Amino acid sequence: MLQTRPDLGAPTPYTFPKPRRLTVGGGTVVAIDVPGQAFAAVRLVHHAGGATEPHESMGVAALTNEALEDGVQGNSSLPPALERHGAEWVSRVTWDSFVTGVDAPVNRLRAATALLAEAVRTPALRDEDVLRRRDQILERFWLDASVPSTLATRAVGGQLFTGRYATPLSGAPEALKKVTPQAVRDFHASSIAAAAGTLVVVGDLTGVDLEELGSAVFGDAAAAPAPDRTPPEPAPGELPRVVVLDRPGSVQSALLMAHRAPSRPEVDLPRADGISDVLGGMFTSRLNLELRERLGYTYGAGCRFDLRRDSGVFLISTQVDTQTTAHSLTASLAETERLQREGVTEGELSAVRESNTVGLPVSYSTARSLAGALVEMVVHDLPEDHIDRLRAGFEALTADDLAEAARRYLRPEEMVTVIAGDAASLEGPLSEAGAGPVTVRDPETLWS
Repeated sequence: MLQTRPDLGAPTPYTFPKPRRLTVGGGTVVAIDVPGQAFAAVRLVHHAGGATEPHESMGVAALTNEALEDGVQGNSSLPPALERHGAEWVSRVTWDSFVTGVDAPVNRLRAATALLAEAVRTPALRDEDVLRRRDQILERFWLDASVPSTLATRAVGGQLFTGRYATPLSGAPEALKKVTPQAVRDFHASSIAAAAGTLVVVGDLTGVDLEELGSAVFGDAAAAPAPDRTPPEPAPGELPRVVVLDRPGSVQSALLMAHRAPSRPEVDLPRADGISDVLGGMFTSRLNLELRERLGYTYGAGCRFDLRRDSGVFLISTQVDTQTTAHSLTASLAETERLQREGVTEGELSAVRESNTVGLPVSYSTARSLAGALVEMVVHDLPEDHIDRLRAGFEALTADDLAEAARRYLRPEEMVTVIAGDAASLEGPLSEAGAGPVTVRDPETLWS
């Protein structure tokens, strides 16, 4: 006999676990105990991202980050050493951070963390290993740039900023070729080995001595202050404008529209992300409905904010057929301006609230995702209840809040549009589109 399905109760608001914080030597340990989570995530965070690099060594942070995987013995010795403990190496560089770490069973956490400490504090950094890694990054640079959307994304920094942000995070080929093994060792010694950093630990921490883990990782390294950043100057040139990266014969275009945005500390994130969701962040967004559903130009269109400690970027991206490129550009601008003029509907407001609150228990259901949230808090000096504040901010959003955000954060009149496609077919229609003067560039000369 079938039982009657019970009535659903009101959903319980998600609360982010409260982390434990302790000072160990020159560093800080931030940990979340997740009972029953037998696989732990450990992350070591340094404020030594691409934005802090010397201009004569652009790309050195990314190269150093990759070279650490060669371990204390060189020749990719770290992964097999970790594998003996069922552990995995994790590392990445952003403009604002240098992150290394391991994912490991909690019963092998001490051994895996010891290997992390060795790799970060005393890596071999042999000439042959660093040069091999550098060659791999250079080869990957042009391989990735053969994808039109990647090419456009890498080129947009030079249209928005002067200084370091004008060059891709991994360094441009000509600049990266000049980064020597000694430059890597110097960067590592001054920015990584000498700085304790912050150790993030998430998992079932029953019986785990956090102070012991911190001591093993930090050693006698000193505390390093967060870098003092100066907001970058804008790139010269008329706004708005269009840059075509010529790919002769291409039947499709990668369309990237971008403008400068405020820095991470200056942004009200629920409002900024909310208006981004309405415009292009959800399947039911304005851009997707216009370019995909109504016009049939693309499989998808989206937008997002890329926010850094000292600046930010707002991006709209899609890929379309060559003959629809100019109209896709003007249609995207029209949707942006309409959103600023008319505001949002109640349905859009409800979708923004739900998409940013209902799924939180799933979003933070793993040690990796919880560690990722803690890393973001460390990098951007956010409070421990940052996720709870975000949730509350989204729950409290009003249509007026999002309308104000559209006027404040969206700047179609300052758009720089970068298009990777066939210039011979695009230059005329784009000039007639009225989105600013059109310049054609050879991708091979962008970073020479």
